[in-house]
Amino acid sequence: MLITQKLWENNSDIALLSLKTKFVQGIKTGKLPKTKFQEYVAQDSFFLDSFAKAYKLAINKSTSERSKEILLKLLQGVKDELVLHETYSENWGINLQEHKIKISTKKYTDFLEDISLNCSYIYILCAMTPCMRLYAWLGKKLERDVKDNPYKEWINTYSDYDFEKLANSLENLIDTNGKLNIQKANNIYKEAMTLEFEFFQSYSDF
Repeated sequence: MLITQKLWENNSDIALLSLKTKFVQGIKTGKLPKTKFQEYVAQDSFFLDSFAKAYKLAINKSTSERSKEILLKLLQGVKDELVLHETYSENWGINLQEHKIKISTKKYTDFLEDISLNCSYIYILCAMTPCMRLYAWLGKKLERDVKDNPYKEWINTYSDYDFEKLANSLENLIDTNGKLNIQKANNIYKEAMTLEFEFFQSYSDF
């Protein structure tokens, strides 16, 4: 079994908790209050910015030119997503300048910053991969006929094969790196998954 498969299976119970949150189920049914989705989207910009910084540090710490090349493409993808996020926010009537980072968001961004500054390149990826894999998994779980769902764009984005490929790219970098302590990797992976669950849970009070 590949390392990332083992990491995912070890923490699949947390993924199920995320799936069962009222926030995610509200997206699935289309019944999530618009205000909750607006709050979520505003906070997502802080996540994207944190990811961009983590990618930069991972690139600087990587000793493999092939890994750097892959990470540079992923970093560019995040930069492009940040630009698109502004348009997406405008479409949902969200002024990003009016929002400050919330506790559940900051817990994750602080965690990612700590790992990025103090750990090696491979463990930075172990902190980032759970988010990518979880969103791809949730997208597939929610995928269905979403024609009349106001959140169909969100569902389509994360169920799309292109997003699956992004998650695979990060996982492949971990799976092909031999210098990894599996227990440390699992601890980091688990913390990231837990923080994602807590993030979704913070928008489930309706």
